[in-house]
Amino acid sequence: MDYTLYYGNYHLKQVKYILAGTEKEEGETADTVGCCSLRVEHIKLHPELDGKCNVVEFDFLGKDSIRYYNKVPVKKTVFKNLKLFMENKDGEDDLFDKLNTTLLNKHLQSLMPGLSAKVFRTYNASITLQEQLQVLTDSDSIPEKILAYNRANRAVAILCNHQRAPPKTFEQSMTNLNTKIASRKEQCAIAKKELREAKKEAEATKDQKLQMCKEGVMKLMLQATDRQENKQVALGTSKLNYLDPRISVAWCKNTEVPLEKIYNKSQKQKFAWAVDMTAPDFVF
Repeated sequence: MDYTLYYGNYHLKQVKYILAGTEKEEGETADTVGCCSLRVEHIKLHPELDGKCNVVEFDFLGKDSIRYYNKVPVKKTVFKNLKLFMENKDGEDDLFDKLNTTLLNKHLQSLMPGLSAKVFRTYNASITLQEQLQVLTDSDSIPEKILAYNRANRAVAILCNHQRAPPKTFEQSMTNLNTKIASRKEQCAIAKKELREAKKEAEATKDQKLQMCKEGVMKLMLQATDRQENKQVALGTSKLNYLDPRISVAWCKNTEVPLEKIYNKSQKQKFAWAVDMTAPDFVF
C-alpha cells in the first residue's frame, strides 16, 4: 500500500511508520513530534550520501520520547519539494506549516473510505507480521515457534520505532539465566554419563532423563536469545495497538502453539472477538 500525498501544489510520498500526530498525550511535556509537526531542524538533505542520491536524514523524538533516526533515499521530486519547503525558514519553523493531522486524514479518506494515518500504520504493521511469520516459522518445537513469533513481532516494532532503553535489571537477569543454562548443561553431562554406565534394563529411563535435560537446555538458550534480542525493543506496543489479532490467533491455531504463549489472560479477553471468529486459514 503506497500513496502519494499532496502538500499544496507539491506531491510527497509519506514516510511510512512515522506517527502523524500533532497533539501530545496528556501529561507529555517532551519535545516529541510526528510527520505533520516536523520542524526544519529535524531533517537534513543530502544530494548524495553513502552512494545514494537524494537522501533525507531524519532525527527527532517520536512517541514516548524515542529517538527516530533514519536516512531515506527519496524520489528527485520529493527531494526538490522538501528543499523548497525549507527555504526562508529557521530551524524551529514547521517544515509543513500548512499541514495537520486533520488535513492528512481527510486526504487519506479521499483515497480510500475509512483510511486514516493510524489505519495506514496498522495495515503496514499487520502485513509485515504476516509476511515475517511465513518466512520465520520453520521449526517443530513450541519454544522455537515462540522465538519465531517474537522475531516477527520485533520486525514490526523496529519498523514502527518502538524502541526502549534496556531494563535496569537486564544484565542481572541475563546472568541468572546463563547460570541456569550452565547448571542444566552440567546435569545433562551427568545424565549422559549415567546412561553410558546404566544396565540394559535401566537404559530407557536414563535416556528419557537425558532427553528431558537436553530439551530444558534448548528452552533456556532460546529464552536467552529472545531476551537479548528484545533488549532495546518494546514488543507490547505493536502487538496490542497496531497488529490485527486475527493474524496471531490464526498462526497459533495453525502451528498448535497455545494462545496463552502469545496473549495473557487480559489480552485474550481484549481480543476475544478475534479468538472466536478466526479460522486457521485466515489471511490478512
